[in-house]
Amino acid sequence: MNPPLHRFRFSAPLLAWCAISLTAITQGQDTLRDAATGTKASLASPAASTVSNPEDQEDLFLNEFMNYEIQRQKNWKLRLFAAGSWRYDSNVFLRSSNIQSDVMWSARPGFQYSYGDEAAKLQLLADYSAQFNFFEKFDSQNSLNQFLSLSMNYRMKKTSIKLGGRFNDVTGGDLDVGGQAQRVQFSPSMQVLHELTAKVQIGITGQVQQSHYNALLSSTTWRYGLFADYAFSPQFRLGVQFNEMIQEVQGSGRQTGEDFLVRVEWAAFKKLSLTGTAGVHLLHTVSAGDTTLPVGTLGFKYEVGPKTSVYVNLYARSQNSPSLSGQYFQSEGVLFGIQQQVGSKTSIGADFGYDFSEYHTYLSGLASTRKDHVRFIRPWLKYTLHRHLALELFYQHTVNSSIGGGAQPFTRDLIGAGLTSSW
Repeated sequence: MNPPLHRFRFSAPLLAWCAISLTAITQGQDTLRDAATGTKASLASPAASTVSNPEDQEDLFLNEFMNYEIQRQKNWKLRLFAAGSWRYDSNVFLRSSNIQSDVMWSARPGFQYSYGDEAAKLQLLADYSAQFNFFEKFDSQNSLNQFLSLSMNYRMKKTSIKLGGRFNDVTGGDLDVGGQAQRVQFSPSMQVLHELTAKVQIGITGQVQQSHYNALLSSTTWRYGLFADYAFSPQFRLGVQFNEMIQEVQGSGRQTGEDFLVRVEWAAFKKLSLTGTAGVHLLHTVSAGDTTLPVGTLGFKYEVGPKTSVYVNLYARSQNSPSLSGQYFQSEGVLFGIQQQVGSKTSIGADFGYDFSEYHTYLSGLASTRKDHVRFIRPWLKYTLHRHLALELFYQHTVNSSIGGGAQPFTRDLIGAGLTSSW
């Protein structure tokens, strides 16, 4: 493959990852608790690029080379995609008794737009999809879910400005609520980075996290902070970050806090990478006193071979409870996955996850005893039918061993199939 084309393809996703992961401490919505509820119709994400038959390689190379030349001239790229899926859900409402099953059909069109590359002065990325869900028995649960992410990077000689944001309008399972819930999540973020020397960079960050639940408890969190990084080598960068936090919670008033974080970016042997933040959060509640909580996100990826990859994601965060007034939960979780390409058209893989969430209170005199232990396993298979068409099969088994006041225990199985087309 032509090397410049290879670099262009991956610059936009890399920008989105950096803009979001390094400027947001708790922004990532796709944690294990979210994945376990299966909000998105298809739980095994479509492959980033499809695999063609060997006899098509010459035509494919010429086509890609021409596309690269066009992209180099116009400096933008538009990718359209559409997915359709069928899913059997053994426990639609996430209950421990009176369990109801149903079949859901989904259609999900969308697009990805990128402008510029990692060397451009201005780089933009927009990713949007609309998911139409239709249930066979419980048609009152039919919904339209929307997912939007935006990022912009403006580079000057030694200073860059990154703006990013996510907007999700979702109706689906919620572990805290213990059933279906409608919520809107909006998370804009900003980072200003300045290269002080060849090895030292400093910056400021800002972020807003807003979660609005229909007929439940909503919250808004503001974070702003400072950071400094030092490059020990081109492959290893280490830094520190400090954030101030202000949080308004419906029915619980205002909380404040501080984050003390270590930042790390490490890439070794072109196959191994580690990136993210880790530290502690000092939370000052309305009347329940102060507490110290772990916080951060760390992503590890290892390319075992040209056809095999492994990832591990660790996270710790606190989040307001939308169902229990005056309470929040602290979550620590790990996601582990492996992917293997078999032949020229097939990829198989499996994801595993565990999350422990313990509930606490913002208010003195209020008891909080709930604890959630969430585990899931998710094997999947993807098969390339055509250069622009892929088939996907998946199964997921989820168990939530929830105990205490307001507990929502359940066991759930999801089985599904989907077709994804992109061009």
